[in-house]
Amino acid sequence: MGVTYDDTEKKFVFDFEHDGAEDIGLSIRSAVDLAHKKINLYHYDVVVMPENRTKINQYMLRYIYRFNQPRLCHVEDILTNSMAAELRSMISNKNVLVIDDVTTSGSTINEVLRTLRILNEDNEITIFSLIGRKDLMADSM
Repeated sequence: MGVTYDDTEKKFVFDFEHDGAEDIGLSIRSAVDLAHKKINLYHYDVVVMPENRTKINQYMLRYIYRFNQPRLCHVEDILTNSMAAELRSMISNKNVLVIDDVTTSGSTINEVLRTLRILNEDNEITIFSLIGRKDLMADSM
């Protein structure tokens, strides 16, 4: 899969023109299948992902939904509405899977984790990112 880093934009760019949607979909399916073997995707009740869904995030979510139908929550909702009763009841005592295509600095993920821990002290919270810096990964596949 063609992935480059754009220094001007300070972000990763996926090459959809040269790597067709089929190739990208196959790469994502392989990564999600590997994640499932390691963490059991049937185990998660809620998926948290950025609201501005990239094509990659959309593919990941679609494939994750083949295993399970967890409720969807957006990162932005967690960061801005963490005290809302509906959000608290959605996340409280639930196993949460945070997905994103790319983890760069880790600042957003860290803030999301901090907020999720306040809402959900005891249950499992797992981060699944296709691309990320090694120093941010606790356990890479």
